[in-house]
Amino acid sequence: MRQRLGAWILLAAALAIAGVCGAQEVRFDLAIRGGHVIDGTGAPAAPQDLGIRDGRIVVVGDLPKNAVIEQEIDARELVVAPGFIDVHAHADRTAARRGDAKNYVLMGVTTIVTGNCGGSVQDIAAHFAEVERRKISINYASLVGHGTVRRQVLGTANRAPTDEELGQMRDILRAGMEAGACGMSTGLIYVPGTYAKTDELVALCEVVAEFGGVYASHMRNEANRVIPSIEEALEIGSRSGVHVHLSHLKASGKNNWGRGAEIVARLRKARSEGLRLTGDQYAYTASSTGLEVLFPSAELAIGRGAFCEKLGDDEAFRSRMADALRKTAERVGFGDFSYAQIARAPRNQKVNGMRMDAAARTLRGADSLDDQIETILRLMTESKGNRVQMVYHKMSEEDVASIMREPFVAVAADAGIRMYKTADKPHPRGAGNNPRVLGRYVREREVLSLELAIHKMTGLPAEVFQLEQRGTIRVGHWADLVVFDPDTVLDGATYAEPLNPPAGIARVVVNGSIVVQDGEHTRKRPGAVLRHRSR
Repeated sequence: MRQRLGAWILLAAALAIAGVCGAQEVRFDLAIRGGHVIDGTGAPAAPQDLGIRDGRIVVVGDLPKNAVIEQEIDARELVVAPGFIDVHAHADRTAARRGDAKNYVLMGVTTIVTGNCGGSVQDIAAHFAEVERRKISINYASLVGHGTVRRQVLGTANRAPTDEELGQMRDILRAGMEAGACGMSTGLIYVPGTYAKTDELVALCEVVAEFGGVYASHMRNEANRVIPSIEEALEIGSRSGVHVHLSHLKASGKNNWGRGAEIVARLRKARSEGLRLTGDQYAYTASSTGLEVLFPSAELAIGRGAFCEKLGDDEAFRSRMADALRKTAERVGFGDFSYAQIARAPRNQKVNGMRMDAAARTLRGADSLDDQIETILRLMTESKGNRVQMVYHKMSEEDVASIMREPFVAVAADAGIRMYKTADKPHPRGAGNNPRVLGRYVREREVLSLELAIHKMTGLPAEVFQLEQRGTIRVGHWADLVVFDPDTVLDGATYAEPLNPPAGIARVVVNGSIVVQDGEHTRKRPGAVLRHRSR
């Protein structure tokens, strides 16, 4: 209530400013002049000035002639847009330690939502307090991870919870929502989320719905069984009344290339029937997750550490897992694992950045399917339970474009806060996703309009995740803004050099403070923790 009242007071003040014609000075902390403003609603660009005071936008239009301006940005020939909002981040472990969030702000992201794919911190309230204490350059919100909740009650047990255990899970989730989480996420290909049945998820989503939150799901399958997996998510939404948001939409695996249109058609139908349904997507034909997903999930119930140890000690188990990998290669449709690129291999850093066939040649001197399988088993065994991070080149360009055209699919990188001094070769989406959409898919390929692309990065995610007074350029809203050159904006990150910065991002403003100037981080940390408020 206090926040809404403050916005109305600012609006009244802005109206008063607009009518000033005498000699009285009007102060602005920051002004942005001459830009083509794309406001995040999908409306066409309009030439407007912006006046900012105390972290908020107080003028949209013409600045008064008697304005006194502390800082000014010349935005002539540039686009001024709301700061980009990335609703699929994995920053839970790093936000407090790497508060500069450099890879995000350099590509124009001013707000992230973390806690995705079923994994979050256990104590949301304490985590938010720590991030606030240590400060961060971007705004920060979080989901409650279903897998995190399940581990606290069931560990990695492959079974349904008892009524008492389900009650405990609901209580943990409710505490997270009361602390300000904006919903619950699932990772239904990961242990222990993969062991949850639909009824369990419905019961938990009922709690999320009580708070008006979002159910963000990494579905059970994004490949051969992608449609049944979508159907489960739709059932969960229908039965619980929760808003369903499908994470990193894709058609994965060569056998599924061309199914993007089928996926889109099913989602459109559900929306036309009244289901609250949205999704997000990154602008690449490669995904990224752990090496363990190549193995049967039932075998991972013992935990990744014990699984890796068993691979090294039990020859019969190792042989059985080799057979399982052969079936995985056949199911994905490429014939081998050359589509799999190593991002981080604990104790085997020399193969970071290599495809699995190249890694097999390096470690074994040959690259047959059997040699690739033995390389996978070796990487898992020698990791001793630490995650081997991978990049999987499994999608088609046609499907990426088909999904991207949809106005209800947000743009999200599915990345974390990057380290810049590292031997790792992470997915380039963490440093290039938004500029890639603007440069490759808007300007070069004309897959979607600039206004729609901006809406998918700003107004849409703000509405879905209820990030109040953000995501659009309006009087009274927080001054999260990106100033970029539409003719030069482009991702610089590649699979070989995944941390290269983008081009064309001139300025990034968070809560009225400039955090990126001429492509450089100013080291300011004006970000805020965004706590969800129950409807």
